[in-house]
Amino acid sequence: MSIGRFVLSVSVLFIIYLALYVMSMGVIFADIFTANADIIRSPGDRLMPFQMLGHLLQTSVVVLLFNLFVASSSIKVGARFGLLIGCFLAATHLSVYTGLDVDISPLPYAIVIHLFIGAVVGMVLAKLYKPQGDGA
Repeated sequence: MSIGRFVLSVSVLFIIYLALYVMSMGVIFADIFTANADIIRSPGDRLMPFQMLGHLLQTSVVVLLFNLFVASSSIKVGARFGLLIGCFLAATHLSVYTGLDVDISPLPYAIVIHLFIGAVVGMVLAKLYKPQGDGA
């Protein structure tokens, strides 16, 4: 994978991840996810840029994993990879929600959201994938 293709893939996925998570957890199901609003940092908090840095690092790892171990332009294969990534994020969410003293009512929604967004991201990765020597 060329550096340009990597940067393109990370950029596209970063925006897709951000848009889908903001729309799902911050808009569509906002009333459900505000159950734990008292432990969430305000947007102006000085540590918030680290949240975006973490998001960028996660996105970069997802792109690398796809290109190193999946390397397919098949939408079906991409969706399957994305579902696995979604499962990983859902399991992480399960650990965090049950490990902290927080309201777990948003958890089922978070699990479905992770699976859905994972599948979408996997399909997009498959569409962005270009084999070596393809000029990209």
